[in-house]
Amino acid sequence: MIQNLIILGLLKKNPSSGYDIKKFISQELGIFSKPETQSIYYPLRKMEKEGLIKKKEPKSSKHIKKYLYSITPKGEKIFLSLCKQAFLSQRRPFIELDIALYFLPFLDKKEIMPLLRLRLRFLEKVKEWLIEKKEELKRSPRNLTLLLDHHYKLALAEKAFLKDVIFSVKSGQNV
Repeated sequence: MIQNLIILGLLKKNPSSGYDIKKFISQELGIFSKPETQSIYYPLRKMEKEGLIKKKEPKSSKHIKKYLYSITPKGEKIFLSLCKQAFLSQRRPFIELDIALYFLPFLDKKEIMPLLRLRLRFLEKVKEWLIEKKEELKRSPRNLTLLLDHHYKLALAEKAFLKDVIFSVKSGQNV
């Protein structure tokens, strides 16, 4: 679902090649969303068969066949539907840390404390990156800064939570 939403949204913005779509996903959205598949061409072929997108070969194409993909009217409807589903989704962010926390009583405190601190440092770097990115994009459309704000606040919340976990593990509370 998410990958189709990303591809259709990008194509709604402007026609693109498979390479450009993959590049956009990895460079611009990689931190916010993990693609469901490594190859971009499989979902593009599937979406083309479903009539959501169409491809054409530009006239200036030289030796390598390079197709430009664009969204169809059916794709526009699906894009809108996928956006609505995403807004109404009740699925919470899944963080692998949660599973490890479930098994916390079985873990050696001396081994996990450095890992928790390392994760805390990672979150600090994510927070700094988000601040820098927001500064770079301050003249960008509000939707981009909202996305950055959302992830910034998530990083702050996770940092605060991790500090509580570290305190609990240090003090031996219920672990």
